[in-house]
Amino acid sequence: MWFKLITLGMAGAGACLSSAVVGAAESAKGFIEESTTSVGLRNFYWNADNRNGSYRSPEGEQQSYRQEWAQGVLAKFNSGYTQGLVGFGLNLHYMGALKLDGGNGRVGDGIGNGGIVSRDNQGDPKSGYSKAGGALKMRVGHTELAYGDLFPDSPVLKYGDIRLLPQTLRGWNATDRSFDGLTLNAGRFVSSSDRAQPNHGGHLGTAYSGRQANTEFVSYYGGIYTGINNVKIKLFGSELDDIWNQQFASIDYRLPLDVGGVINTGGNYYRTRNTGAALLGDNRNDAWSTRVGYALGGHKFELAYTQIDGDQPFDYVWNSFDIELDSAAQGSDFNSPNEKIWSARYDLDAAVLGVPGLSFTARYLRGTDIDGRDACGAYSRYQAVRNGSQWERDLWVKYVVQAGPAKNLSLRLMLASMRTGGDYGAIANDLDQTRIILEYPLDLGFLK
Repeated sequence: MWFKLITLGMAGAGACLSSAVVGAAESAKGFIEESTTSVGLRNFYWNADNRNGSYRSPEGEQQSYRQEWAQGVLAKFNSGYTQGLVGFGLNLHYMGALKLDGGNGRVGDGIGNGGIVSRDNQGDPKSGYSKAGGALKMRVGHTELAYGDLFPDSPVLKYGDIRLLPQTLRGWNATDRSFDGLTLNAGRFVSSSDRAQPNHGGHLGTAYSGRQANTEFVSYYGGIYTGINNVKIKLFGSELDDIWNQQFASIDYRLPLDVGGVINTGGNYYRTRNTGAALLGDNRNDAWSTRVGYALGGHKFELAYTQIDGDQPFDYVWNSFDIELDSAAQGSDFNSPNEKIWSARYDLDAAVLGVPGLSFTARYLRGTDIDGRDACGAYSRYQAVRNGSQWERDLWVKYVVQAGPAKNLSLRLMLASMRTGGDYGAIANDLDQTRIILEYPLDLGFLK
């Protein structure tokens, strides 16, 4: 009896899958017909005053002031898929950067030491650099597989795009959307092309330990479920070869109120444990955050609490930005050993005031109880901190042109002030930082 039911169920599932494959194949418009081409320009100004001069430059000198200005371009061609039960396609991209201002003593290296300008082998700022890459892709039904230089996007592995140019990682990635409300992802990558470097063979590693030559791959898997009204659930895991296994879980819930407005609440959790050769030493870290917010019209208020449980900081993949904790800020990640963080945030969509396209964000974060006395391995520098604290204030303004020849041009002003307290100044510096980012996507509709 049970065997017959299982057999019938498998037959039904197979029929549904076959139907989905055939349906997807029939809906394919073609390699060129479904293709998209985009070109985006990004002008980036970076100014950082480290105040007490504790930020060490790539030359080993104490550097208190940095100022950089550069122009970047990112062009992408994403083809459609060839017709048939199995479709094939191609993605291509080109990135270029041109330094407009920034000399020795005023720039980082754009990779591990902040900033936006790349450096040559002699440590001098480059006047310009570029790189190109691509990926082959295949589609069967609602499943897509790609191999090449990719832009993975997940809570445990997310390509970094917070500087002039984005990061790419080389490897394969799979995405499946066969089930309503569920998106599944998996991937494995063997190298990184850093956001301020032209090469594609950069070693993997972590943001707080640097690149690790003996780390051969990073893999991830997981999914996002939105099949329940007003609920989003994420479950992901990853492995960074001979460094860690990391799991992530989150839930986000929106509750529309009859009296008006929406309550938003949720929580995020990361579990990190060393694995294999444990190149960074023993790592047992649990990081979590929870939040509650209220939105009405164009106004939104939010309070959040984050806690880092562990003698090492919460860390993430080198040059990426896979932090889905509510404490991640502009100047600091607020991720130090045993740190406890309270934060408050206000967002305004000025369309309710008659200014569509204008938005404003104000944030304040305070972290206390930083204690790294038992940190070891790659994080042993935290041993100097027994009772540290820090706070940060962020002010962000963005305007997007709504119509006319400059439609979709955006201008962002990002201001951050961060200060250390207790003995946290032994490993971190006070900071005032300004970022001005002008982005303009070119309309290439004439290519269709």
